[in-house]
Amino acid sequence: MSDTDALRKRLNEIRWQLRGEARLAALEEHLAAVEADGDRPLLNATLSALVDCYEYSTDSTRLLVPYARLLHHLDTAPEHFDGALLRSVYWQFKWIVYKLRDHPDVPLASIEDALTQFRERYAEAGHSLHPYYEAEHWFAYYVGDDERAARAAALVAATEPDGMSDCEACRVNDIGDMAACAGDDEAAVAAWRPLLDGELRCAHEPHNTLADSLLPLARLGRLDEARANHHHGYRISRDKDDMLGYIARHLRFCALTGNEARGIEILAADRRAYEMALSPDTRQEWLEGVQALAAALRARGMGGTLLAGPEGRDWTADDLHAWADAERRELCARYDRRNGSTVHSDRSQERVEPAVRHPYVPLGLKALPQVEEPQDEPAAADAGPAALEAALVAARRAVEDAAEDREERWLEVALLADALGASLDPADEAETLLAKADPDDGLEAAQDLAALAGTLFAEAGLPGRALLCRIAKAAWGMRSDPAVFAPLAPGLLDEADALAESSPADAARARAQVLMAQLQSGLMLGERPGDDLAAAFAATDAELAAITGHRRAALARTHLAMMLPEFETEPEGRIAALCKAFELASGNGFRYETFISAFQYGSMLNQAGRLADALAVAETGIAAVKGDYPAFPVAALHLTATECSINLGDARSAEHYAVQAAHWYDRAGETGCAGVARHLLGKALAMQGRGEEAVVILEAALADLPEMHEEEHWRLVDARYLLAENYQRTNDARVGVTHILESLRLMDGGLAHPNPAFYAQSAHLAGELLERTGEERSALDAYGRSAEAWRELGSLSAAANPIRAALWARLRGEDADAGAVVAEMRALAAELEADWRDEEHNPEYRNSCRHEYAKTLAQESRMLGDEEESEEAWARRTLDSGAAVLAVAEDGDFLVEIGVQTAHGMIAAHEELGDLDAAEALVDRVTARLDADGHEGPRRALRRHLDDARERTAEDEA
Repeated sequence: MSDTDALRKRLNEIRWQLRGEARLAALEEHLAAVEADGDRPLLNATLSALVDCYEYSTDSTRLLVPYARLLHHLDTAPEHFDGALLRSVYWQFKWIVYKLRDHPDVPLASIEDALTQFRERYAEAGHSLHPYYEAEHWFAYYVGDDERAARAAALVAATEPDGMSDCEACRVNDIGDMAACAGDDEAAVAAWRPLLDGELRCAHEPHNTLADSLLPLARLGRLDEARANHHHGYRISRDKDDMLGYIARHLRFCALTGNEARGIEILAADRRAYEMALSPDTRQEWLEGVQALAAALRARGMGGTLLAGPEGRDWTADDLHAWADAERRELCARYDRRNGSTVHSDRSQERVEPAVRHPYVPLGLKALPQVEEPQDEPAAADAGPAALEAALVAARRAVEDAAEDREERWLEVALLADALGASLDPADEAETLLAKADPDDGLEAAQDLAALAGTLFAEAGLPGRALLCRIAKAAWGMRSDPAVFAPLAPGLLDEADALAESSPADAARARAQVLMAQLQSGLMLGERPGDDLAAAFAATDAELAAITGHRRAALARTHLAMMLPEFETEPEGRIAALCKAFELASGNGFRYETFISAFQYGSMLNQAGRLADALAVAETGIAAVKGDYPAFPVAALHLTATECSINLGDARSAEHYAVQAAHWYDRAGETGCAGVARHLLGKALAMQGRGEEAVVILEAALADLPEMHEEEHWRLVDARYLLAENYQRTNDARVGVTHILESLRLMDGGLAHPNPAFYAQSAHLAGELLERTGEERSALDAYGRSAEAWRELGSLSAAANPIRAALWARLRGEDADAGAVVAEMRALAAELEADWRDEEHNPEYRNSCRHEYAKTLAQESRMLGDEEESEEAWARRTLDSGAAVLAVAEDGDFLVEIGVQTAHGMIAAHEELGDLDAAEALVDRVTARLDADGHEGPRRALRRHLDDARERTAEDEA
């Protein structure tokens, strides 16, 4: 072999290496050897390979130098270029304009010259100008020439692509990017749809589009899609150096949509980007993502948060923001000087600090507490008497209506009155004092305010309101001493009785307040409520129910009902009591009470298995939620809705509710409960076949679930099973193996799953994954454990599946004893037949054994075939085994799947033997057992198979 032949062989070897800096180094070293050899065609081929490799590296602008040499060689010695290499040179020319544009030190005149060459060379060669117009559009856009960009975009749409154009996936991304840069998010997402739906793909798609779509989707309010695209897109882009620009977009998306915690994780995982030799445009995009994250943390008052930074150390958000901002501005200034405008830096600044805030996008992952929007204080200083009067009218109406914002209304009155120096009537002054009384902020101060308010109500001739103030003061005292209220209750009840004739509504309300405080006091002291208290509750409830058209009485009755479950000791009694409270709250439009009662009632219905009812109640409660409601019950409502939706088979709704449950549990600081929500979210995504997203969420769940009570630790093995299953779906069996083996280890250690069959199912999945990774002996062991577990559960029919899987694995192995394997398959068939025919077993189990018996017979027949078997022998074996399988399938309710599958094999066998009359009789026989409405598809498929066989036979005979 000559030196040139050896160098050519070495070039081919390098081309097959994985992309990366090692491959680049090998090509650069090889180029020197080729130059020394002097073979011009080989030199050109090496330069072309180097250009390709640079294009998919961290700094793709490096391709400019070798490509310039390649182009010079083409112009000066074209005879050294064969057809394939010539096409490669033209293909690579498309990249040149972009790389020149991306490098801020390349003058505009050089880019314009390259564009001119691009057009002329493509036109001369007869190639479509579609890629030229794309390049012209992006050059014009980047320098801020909107008119030229618009003209070029129109020509892109009007020009047909050809074989020199980018692939369809990249062209679709380009069309969407043009729309997005023109400010039309809706058109962009519509254009990207084939990529987002998985219809098109290439080396960089859908990775690129998934990153591009994040902020447009967020701006459009399509938050579920944005979340899904982030989980999918980041997972398939991470750890790929040539996709750091996409990763930077994911980082910026997290920073701008309230997901700083996720951004911190991404930054830590990809901190290598700081030290890499990135192209200037990618470097800028990375800096924008870093600065946006640091800025978001500073806006939360978290400037001291440590973030992965340059120099291999952590920086505070404050320091990293200053560093990234300085370097980004310096880089942008270079582009601005080259472009002769500030368009580049203006756009970069907008990406870092958008003029319009993006909505919060819940990802279902750990999140920092949401930033509360600042509440504007009423502008009381400039208000006049008219404003005070209007505020008084609104506040009084809020009291009468039992409105949720009645306290806020009276606080506004107080501010206005203070600003004007105005005096209020005693009753109005009392209302402002009650609005200010908050025992959570100070018990004694709140009691003093309640006492003063009671005095003022008495002065205003409102003894009922005065009594309610005294009851509130006494009830609040239980916060420091639960026993303090009991001695006061009889006197307060007597006062309420004295008001019954003159003010029945206030009397009933007061009585309700005393009774609820008595119940609460007893519960705090560990006492069960007695019959007397229950009777008093019932009497007061009836009294309040008789008062119609009085919102405050209706609210008191609702509050009374919300405590009725405390009298019940059995689940059904509690459910009935909660039902009454929920119906009163929702029926009267009391928002907060609807929310709280739904939280309790929905949970009880879910535990009772009344899933549809529980879901309806939870959804009613969720609809009532306001942003300032306590986070834990909000989260619990969403978790109830999640569990019900999953168990009802509605994975899409479960996904929606689980995301919200995780978010609200994070806000409540309930790490373990958030893990439960993430576990269910991962399950909902898995149910929809969205494995890429499911594994992201489930891995996050594993970190949180140990915080739950031990009773919930079964979710750890369940989550690992789901992870293994979804890694199997995403063709990453080796990672899946680690999860399923850990799940089995935990169960072997005593961690039980609520589903008694779960161990057997897990062992079978372990067998499949181990077999896929080449661990045959371990796979056989896992299948054996699965079969043994099923047998221990008394289910031979379920054990049949892992037994057969193990037999096939043995048959595929080296030095397989085919005879022994077939004998064991026959033994399994005999066992299954015996259990099927044993009338002592229940009918459902017997039928499952019949089904597995039929499948085993079919697989036994397939095991008997080999490569040396003739077509005629195959056909006769297929008919013999098929007859046996069909006999089993027809012995009872027809086993549709195995029966139809067997019939198709027998049709092919009859065709091979030239007996289509027998095939037709078979089709008539099988279709007679198939219901015309429920199985029209299989019926048509069998008829079509027979017709195709007849056509083939006729063609052969012609």
